[in-house]
Amino acid sequence: MPSSDAATRRSTGRMVALLLCGTLVFLVAALVTPWLLQTLRGGAVPAATATAPTAGLPWQIERRPDGSSRVFGLDLGHGTLQQAAHQWPEEPLQLALVRDAQGVLALEGYLERVDAGFVQGKLVLSGTAAPATLQGWADRATARAPQPSGTWRLTLSPSDHTAALAAPIAGLVFLPAARFDASTAVARFGPATERRTTQDGTVHLLYPEQGVVVALDPQGRTKPVLQYVAPSDFQRLRAPLLR
Repeated sequence: MPSSDAATRRSTGRMVALLLCGTLVFLVAALVTPWLLQTLRGGAVPAATATAPTAGLPWQIERRPDGSSRVFGLDLGHGTLQQAAHQWPEEPLQLALVRDAQGVLALEGYLERVDAGFVQGKLVLSGTAAPATLQGWADRATARAPQPSGTWRLTLSPSDHTAALAAPIAGLVFLPAARFDASTAVARFGPATERRTTQDGTVHLLYPEQGVVVALDPQGRTKPVLQYVAPSDFQRLRAPLLR
């Protein structure tokens, strides 16, 4: 019969082997389980160092060969106001007609808060419609309210509101929540093709190839105003600054 020492050694060897085997199974399970769970969910485990580039920033403008452009995920010259409503579904798009002091009507959309990448701000959209269409909407407006600027804001009837969503986007005005100066604007948009200073001291940086005008207060009293149109329509932004 085997000696008691030999039996003890065999027993100890089996225990060590079981411990090693158990440790190996634990390590394999720890490595494989996250991958298996992610696979069952229909995706891959993201690399620890992988970072997705931020999209939709105010200075990320895609120029098209036909003279249109895309910014904030919106197509200037082709997209509609409905596209903006879909872009930020959590923020209701407020549509209205605006009548200025000369009686000229314009269709505007307003989003109180949008996230443009990591930049937050307000967005005002201009819609295109024939003058006769705008006048018909004005005649059927359900409410009229004076504005501090001297304009009137007209509330569209429900049926006209639906029709107005199909209006093409003619331009955008982005009002960022944060202030920045000219050097920051140049760092983001590049050197301006032209600078114009209006009588109130506002500095306008013109970027015709991008269809952008950045308005800045050198004193920092007001926040910047960023205006966008399709590059082919840039004269519409430039003309008022030449008067």
